[in-house]
Amino acid sequence: MSNTYTDYVNKIAITVPERYIDVKTGESYSVSQKIVDQIEYHAENSSLGHLVLSALHHYLTPKPVLNGGSAEILQQLADIRSMLENGSYLIQPTVKARTMNEQTDAAKLLNMKEVEDILEAFGG
Repeated sequence: MSNTYTDYVNKIAITVPERYIDVKTGESYSVSQKIVDQIEYHAENSSLGHLVLSALHHYLTPKPVLNGGSAEILQQLADIRSMLENGSYLIQPTVKARTMNEQTDAAKLLNMKEVEDILEAFGG
């Protein structure tokens, strides 16, 4: 059963079904009580439009692609090494997926013995 929540001040109404489809993945999810609570709160406080736009902003903002596994760890260790050697770190202007070449370059920068020494020094 769906419910309709209305922000009368800003003339915004939203009907919330029991389930929704993630338009990026096509997967179906139940609407959680936490989501319903937030919609109710913002409808009552005349900020329903801000909630919807904030959710869309987070949904549409690209997130960094995490490859996981050893490639990501090696890249992070290479970044730490670069910071230590250069005394500073340049923040990348945009987040982009790392290509296989970049991952390989990160792996080349690291000596596995040094990685083991670092992990050993931090208790691992």
